[in-house]
Amino acid sequence: MPFGSTVIRFASSRRCQEGLFLLLCAAILAWQLFLPGFIGLANNGDFPKVAGPLCLGSADHGSQDFLFFQPDYLRGPSHCYDPHIPLSEIALAWLASSLEQAGGDPTRFDIRWLGAIHALLFAGFYVAVLVLLRPLSAVARIVLSLAALWIFADVGLVSYFNSFYSDVPAILGGLTAAVLAVHLMTSQKIRMGLLVLFGLASLMFVTSKGQHAILGLVPLGAALAIGWRSRDRYTRLAGCVISLALTAGMLWVFAATPAWFAAQAKFNLIFTKIARNSRTPLQDLRALGLEDRDLRYVGMHAYLPDSPMQDTQWRDGFNARSSYSQVLGFYSRHPYRTLAILWSDLQAEAPRRRVFANFPKSYGRPPGAQTDRLSSWSSMRSWLFAKCPAHILLWYGLALLAPPLLARYEKSRFQRSLLWMIAALSVLGALEFGVSSLADGVETFRHLLMFHVFTDAAIFLALVLVAGRLSRRQPAPTPSPSPQPQSPAPIPSPGEQTRGPYLASLHSGSPTTMFCQLRPRIPR
Repeated sequence: MPFGSTVIRFASSRRCQEGLFLLLCAAILAWQLFLPGFIGLANNGDFPKVAGPLCLGSADHGSQDFLFFQPDYLRGPSHCYDPHIPLSEIALAWLASSLEQAGGDPTRFDIRWLGAIHALLFAGFYVAVLVLLRPLSAVARIVLSLAALWIFADVGLVSYFNSFYSDVPAILGGLTAAVLAVHLMTSQKIRMGLLVLFGLASLMFVTSKGQHAILGLVPLGAALAIGWRSRDRYTRLAGCVISLALTAGMLWVFAATPAWFAAQAKFNLIFTKIARNSRTPLQDLRALGLEDRDLRYVGMHAYLPDSPMQDTQWRDGFNARSSYSQVLGFYSRHPYRTLAILWSDLQAEAPRRRVFANFPKSYGRPPGAQTDRLSSWSSMRSWLFAKCPAHILLWYGLALLAPPLLARYEKSRFQRSLLWMIAALSVLGALEFGVSSLADGVETFRHLLMFHVFTDAAIFLALVLVAGRLSRRQPAPTPSPSPQPQSPAPIPSPGEQTRGPYLASLHSGSPTTMFCQLRPRIPR
């Protein structure tokens, strides 16, 4: 076979295509995160929650927060700070810090080590996507493999990898768990390894921060359903163990979160969002358990230097007087106010997918500058939210109602799994939006990150669903029959010529056949 034909045949094989797409994914991550000109995300003040327990501090001592991306950090006792907030990102940062201490400078930390850990996890997610696309036609696999990179390797997500934001485990764990759940629901026999990976990804998502721990019931129920579907008792036991681990992770996040941290979010919600936009702020404060003298704090957030939250005694009293159960009661008594808050955040906060700077100060870019390379997906989605925010209501209406109805009549297990996962991702996205909008009042645009991630994932799976239906409708090519060489007719023996064709055919058969055919009929 000619060498050129061999190369073309190899490049057109499925495994070669998957390898090429994985190399493309690695090239994008290397270009964005590691090679000269790499980017990241500026600190908004949250980095010490992850870097502090590891005694890491910014080399600029926080002077460039919000304005520039800082890749260099110093080690030392002066940078030690432990707020005792349960975050799974701390474990990933500890792993990256330990690796650099073992093979690099023990006094400094380059955030690209943490970016490498995040990039490896993202590559694992992309491998799961490539395997998910195998049942489709070759054209559909190529198009959707590129679409996955367009959507999920967008700079709006990848820039988070070179940062200490606690949302990164939520991104990686949530996406990986969703794709692995489709694999598990599709397969006839549940593979223990995939089930364990699904549990680890879900646990990473649930323990990323309190905002996402509330939604842990969705992967918990999925683990129980997937495990119980198997007839193998060990697989069922694994599903129960994963469910218990997720339950323990949720309870750990709720119980270990400091009271002062929850009080900050509650202060921002009440004084920055509810009372600030109210026609009767005094009545609202009373309904939320606060006093008349607290009216002077309307419009403040908890991070201002003159905020009463800086006073420990006042903060403890505020936390004792108000609670999220009172907030839920307020929302239930004022449904129109609740809808107004949700609609306002949909219009004003949802379009702001990218806000913080991407470049270090050494690049010579202006403060707050952002890159535009590989940003077309997030830019398009932001533009659509700004021009027509109501489009997302139509999408979620279809994504929540249509899949359960279509799944009842769907015969393909693969298509059914996609439908149920689209519905599950839409439930998670809607809950993420509700929690982000109604439970905090500052940086709602950043808290909506997982709402965007789950929405994008549901859109991608909908594309896979459509491609699967189109591939199934295409008729399979019928191979043209190849001409069979005709053997020359045998020369009849002298006996065949005299006995005739019928007796000759009997003579050519086996003795048993001859006996059955020549056996006389027995009259009944």
